[in-house]
Amino acid sequence: MIARFRELFEQRHARARALKRQGRKVVASFYGLTPKELVHAAGMVPVQLVEDRDSRYEAKGELLPYLCGMSRNLAGQISAGVLDYVDGVMVATVCDTNRHLLDIWVRRRAFPNHWLVRTPAKDDEGGLSYFAGELRRLAAALGRVSGQPVTDDGLRGSIALFNENRALLRRFHAARPTAGISAEEAVYVFAAALTSPVEEHNALLRELLAAPPARAPRPEPRLMLSALNLPMALDVIRMAEKYGASVVTDDFPHNARYGSAEVPTDGDPFRALARGYLRRVPAPGLYPIEDRATWIRDAMDRASAQGLIYLVQLYCDAYAFEYATLKGRFDRWKLPHLKLEAEATPSSIEQLNVRVQSFVESLL
Repeated sequence: MIARFRELFEQRHARARALKRQGRKVVASFYGLTPKELVHAAGMVPVQLVEDRDSRYEAKGELLPYLCGMSRNLAGQISAGVLDYVDGVMVATVCDTNRHLLDIWVRRRAFPNHWLVRTPAKDDEGGLSYFAGELRRLAAALGRVSGQPVTDDGLRGSIALFNENRALLRRFHAARPTAGISAEEAVYVFAAALTSPVEEHNALLRELLAAPPARAPRPEPRLMLSALNLPMALDVIRMAEKYGASVVTDDFPHNARYGSAEVPTDGDPFRALARGYLRRVPAPGLYPIEDRATWIRDAMDRASAQGLIYLVQLYCDAYAFEYATLKGRFDRWKLPHLKLEAEATPSSIEQLNVRVQSFVESLL
């Protein structure tokens, strides 16, 4: 069962090209603040741009070496032709790097269409009205590309499908600490949600939740992992397990977006979607820091996790700044945690071994 999620994620490019051959259009998003419901309502397939460990991409990106590895990796994938199936990309502003990465993609004509998602930092009436208008603008643009206008009823239907995905993923995370699903397998369950048609992922999740694998003993200490870069997260999970710990829950900002509260399907769907995103998606600077700290602490409590590994990609200023504030809360709560910062390269990851081992031993 888990192998099917893994295949969905690992074969994402081949599967997207197959959808193209069937006449579907594919729109990429970068990153969690992009409203995929709009893409779906326009009759297209939304997929998330994610990192792919391959040193060739780093060289092909042609970006400055001190920019975040995620941006350089994606630029490299584009140069290598990996994303040749993408009909358009939506970039939601999270930091200066990702905002101006869009400018580079526009200049290089990386994709047939490029859209900037201007997401306000506030969720007051002014921010809500502005963002609802922004979503209508994007919906019109998407409809022109697909040939299928985004109607109110169509958008409500898409919101309902993504709401179901959020609810299923919450059930999955609630069941995971005691189910026989390893941390690595759990990464693939949620990663597949980023790159697969939502209908397909919902069906697989329902099947998994109906008959979860039998419970397996989990060694202690039990850990929570907070990370953005998926290949790096897998490396750290394997590292923690090598030293005798088990990662029983995780906090991937991509995943937290899906685990957020459902978007109402009554009333004006554009305003509902705007309200469902503004300060609801845990992006640094656009999400209340106190809520994020509390969410992490409560998630650890629910999973009986004894320690937190907070993994930041080198040069990712947004998450580095976020951690600086989170640390004060964690220290006040005496929450054991380890911040790791590295590049997504074998040599950089290898240097984390000693720190992970020491942290695990400190919890025994």
